Amino acid sequence: MWRSYILRKTQKMKINLTFIFFIVVYGQDLIAQADLKISGYVYQQLDSGSLTPLSGAHIVCLNDHKGSITDSDGAFIISTLYEFPLKISASYVGFESDTLILFKEESLEFILAPSSLKEVRLYDRKKSTFKSLIKVENVEWISSPELQKAACCNLSECFETNVSVDVGFTDAITGAKEIQMLGLDGKYTQVLFENMPLLRGLSASYGLNYLPGSWIESIQVAKGAGSVINGFESLCGQINVELYKPQSADKLFWNTYVNSVGMIENNFILSAPLNSGWKTALLGHYSSLGASVDMNGDGFIDNPEMSRLTLLNRWEHTGLDNRHTIFGLRYLIEEKKSGQISGNDPQTDVFEIFNPYEVDMNTEQGEFHAKTGFIFEKTGSSLGLISTLRYHKQETTFGNSYYSGAQYSIYLNSVYQTFIGSSDQVFKAGLSYYGDNYKESLLLEGQEEGFYHRLDQTFGVFSESQISFGEQFSSNIGLRIDRSSRMGYWWSPRINMRYNPKESVVIRFSSGKAHRQANIIAENISYFFSSRLIDMQEAYLDLDVEKAWNHGFNFAYNFQISKKETTLNIDLYRTNFIDQVVVDVEQTQKVKIYNLDGPSSSLSLQVDFSIEPSEGWEVKLAKKWNETKLTYRSDHILNQEFKTELDAPFTPKHTSLIQFAHSSWNGFWDAHLTIESIGPSRVPSQGSEEALVEGFWSPNFNLISGQLTRNFNNFKFYVGVENALNYMQPNPIRNVQSPFSSDFDAAMIWGPVMGRIWYSGIRLRLNN
Repeated sequence: MWRSYILRKTQKMKINLTFIFFIVVYGQDLIAQADLKISGYVYQQLDSGSLTPLSGAHIVCLNDHKGSITDSDGAFIISTLYEFPLKISASYVGFESDTLILFKEESLEFILAPSSLKEVRLYDRKKSTFKSLIKVENVEWISSPELQKAACCNLSECFETNVSVDVGFTDAITGAKEIQMLGLDGKYTQVLFENMPLLRGLSASYGLNYLPGSWIESIQVAKGAGSVINGFESLCGQINVELYKPQSADKLFWNTYVNSVGMIENNFILSAPLNSGWKTALLGHYSSLGASVDMNGDGFIDNPEMSRLTLLNRWEHTGLDNRHTIFGLRYLIEEKKSGQISGNDPQTDVFEIFNPYEVDMNTEQGEFHAKTGFIFEKTGSSLGLISTLRYHKQETTFGNSYYSGAQYSIYLNSVYQTFIGSSDQVFKAGLSYYGDNYKESLLLEGQEEGFYHRLDQTFGVFSESQISFGEQFSSNIGLRIDRSSRMGYWWSPRINMRYNPKESVVIRFSSGKAHRQANIIAENISYFFSSRLIDMQEAYLDLDVEKAWNHGFNFAYNFQISKKETTLNIDLYRTNFIDQVVVDVEQTQKVKIYNLDGPSSSLSLQVDFSIEPSEGWEVKLAKKWNETKLTYRSDHILNQEFKTELDAPFTPKHTSLIQFAHSSWNGFWDAHLTIESIGPSRVPSQGSEEALVEGFWSPNFNLISGQLTRNFNNFKFYVGVENALNYMQPNPIRNVQSPFSSDFDAAMIWGPVMGRIWYSGIRLRLNN
């Protein structure tokens, strides 16, 4: 017994000694083989002496030849198993390579100078739309070449080749277009101009028409919970528009456009360098339609007589290494005339109009915006200051009714950014202020004139942390708290996460809460082109702030088929409203506006696929399904209130898109064809004053557009067609022959009211 006990103890001691020996001998090797994370930035030096990030530069550790590529901020992270000292090399086509020796763990900074080679030309086809696989948020970039695949006269037309954003019509009188995103009305999408508010308040309904498409350099479409830095809104996503800046604008750009219904448009951009690092650019736009257009022959103008003038003067200073400033002044004036011009009588074919239904719209807008960035000595530390002042005035006469509105707004935002420990952890914090002074009056036929004066002041504080765990996982966690002078406090938490199981695959999750203050009159002007009376069961100032949670999932996969680049993308998003301002148009004579009492949600699934089948060709396929539900309430039966959950009106159940793009091998010709199929949407029945009913569903219809462009050295000539099948919604205006009757309505629009339109134009560009 004692012998067996001694043997067991001896064996156990041998095992322990072996383990200790293993730790002593190999422990240092194990520790030495732990991955080292090397991070830093790559910059290029401009002629002015200032530095700008260099995206797409190659970073390689020469010890083991492991590498990385810089992102849009010029940042990089690489891992190595080797010990210090390490040789790190940075290179980029057209620039001199540089190599640094690293003796300890610290952030690197490369400044690459242009290569001395004078005549090196590289040709490649750059995608006009793309999604990043390394960005935390689900963002799609739309570049100016993509916008030039269609007419894109203004911002509302810039999404006609994009399935993520749907484009519809507001009414059958003004010709204005609206957008939808994730199955929700465009007012729930936060639209920004270079991260400054663009569509807020009185400009929500027609503001998309005020920004010329030729001014736009790029658009970023972010789905789901956006960054808290840009505000408390963004219930279903953000659209950020980047205009040409003095630093990036051509010396001269001119675009002229004319179409088959008589619309003439001219856009220009002029830029010039000044002394001491200053540069300025003048952007101009003028469009005019001098004749009435009634394509469906119903006696009402489909596209109004219109004249619009817009000017923007931008100034940019880049003369200091630690400071960047840009500011601008914008002014717009627009006049529209629409309404009834002729009529048809079943017996005589023509009848004389003694009291026509006329619509006059006059809009004036002025804006000053400024952005200043300060870069501190501490690596990664900076401060940004943003400010906007805006004046907006709108007057509309429709029939025997009248609307007038004025808005005076100020927006301030300050953002501080720094690294926490390393570039893997970025911390941002700041303060914001929204000040909006609204003065509105509304006079509807048969109803007393109402005057509405509202002062909204909202103070906000926010913070956001972006944390990366290696190259595969990163997250962005933000929280902002806002206090409204009228509605009290609300908080908006948001989180975005990205996981790359491999370089060509990304999986994203997002969740966040957003808020919005409704402007019930200006946002629903189109419903007043009717005989409806406005019925606010709650007082104008007692409507709740709108609140919603948005949860999203994104999967993207880049791969090759027959050595051709291919992309698969899947988006799934759900929006759940906690509070919502319901605009109820389910009955003929009324627009009822009240707070939500019941569930309201939207579920959107999108699958898109793109492939380059052969050299110069690109094919995109996309399909989107929407399921949007909203609870309505009524008290017409025995004075007892009841609730009904219905599909939200004018929201297509599904949308399909096929796009073909071809560029000739010599670059002389570009051709684009887009085929879009719009699924059914529910249209309110308007037929019962006693109860809410299902209404009817619009039919499926197809829209085809195309464009052919001939490229020359300094200019492009293009011809194109919109709505090539000449499809128009039949009878878009209810009781069109009696516009002053009790059931006249021009706002029940689910399809195009304009038929086939041919257009042509010239783009002239002289580079600096």
